[in-house]
Amino acid sequence: MEKLIIIASLGRIRPLQFGKTDDDPLQPSHLIEEPGQMVEIKHEPLREVVTDQAGRFGKSAPLGQKSGASYGEEHNLKSEIESKALHQVADTIGKLVAERGCPAWQLFAPSEIMPSLLQALPAATRETLTKAEKGDLTKLPLSELEKRLLTKH
Repeated sequence: MEKLIIIASLGRIRPLQFGKTDDDPLQPSHLIEEPGQMVEIKHEPLREVVTDQAGRFGKSAPLGQKSGASYGEEHNLKSEIESKALHQVADTIGKLVAERGCPAWQLFAPSEIMPSLLQALPAATRETLTKAEKGDLTKLPLSELEKRLLTKH
């Protein structure tokens, strides 16, 4: 069975298949990346989530001068946006694994999100996970990924 490798970050999911050599000793192991399989998750920038007037408070100014407005605190807005993105990534990974019949699979993700991502994955997806390594490999070319990932097999 071909093994599924998923490389993820908060904005990108890159599924790869681990292609083993057949009986031909001249054919090396390789990774297969199907065109159009990479998933990019677009998030709204923080400045677009908050309107122009949200949280503005008047600033004091010397008498006779107009005052501007300052922004209030964003509280936990940034962490909430990241949490939402993390759950989108986890759900998308769950769908990718389920579409392939829940094969054994490996996950590579940045160390900042790995613990939360593992926790957010659907239970059935987590059960078939065979390996989780930290590292942001989403933008590496396929040839570099093969050097890094196939030398360990």
